[in-house]
Amino acid sequence: MSNTTDETAVLAAVRALEAASAPLRPQDWPALAEQRLRSQVQARLAVAGRQLINVKDQNGKPLGYVSAWSDDIVEQIAERRHSLRQKDLAILALIYLHTHVLANLLAEEIGPIGECLEAHEGPNGRDVIGDSELPEILRRLHMHELIDSVKRLGPAFKRLSPAQQRRLDENLVLLCRPNSQWAKQIRESRVK
Repeated sequence: MSNTTDETAVLAAVRALEAASAPLRPQDWPALAEQRLRSQVQARLAVAGRQLINVKDQNGKPLGYVSAWSDDIVEQIAERRHSLRQKDLAILALIYLHTHVLANLLAEEIGPIGECLEAHEGPNGRDVIGDSELPEILRRLHMHELIDSVKRLGPAFKRLSPAQQRRLDENLVLLCRPNSQWAKQIRESRVK
């Protein structure tokens, strides 16, 4: 490829990555298929505080690439983002627990997620999130692509880097098993 063709392919891939709601397959994007051009895509994304994420399925099979905020600035962005409320994050944590941890990681059979949300009583009873609030919370989560139309984890979760995914999983351990040895190790590692 010539430099002009390379540049065109790199820019096309960067634009597509930023707009995509699903991983882009390398066979469809020359700048993602070739390591030299993929490095240029990564460099372009880095200038904007973004990174290239290689998305894999549960079995480790490559699905393609997405772009995401880089690990070093994601916490700063999260601190400024006020469009999600505490109750939104609580429902998202429950959806993550049921659809990812219980169903995928632990291979437990779960019922429809709507029923799981209705059945959850939490530490203070079912009134933590009232039935009238739930539809609006689910709408906000769907708007942010954190869940899909059937209340499963949405495309935004594919944009998590391995470090961000690990932090989310650790947070779930801290939430569900705060007194465990694992939780103690997580807290100690975060102090260092």
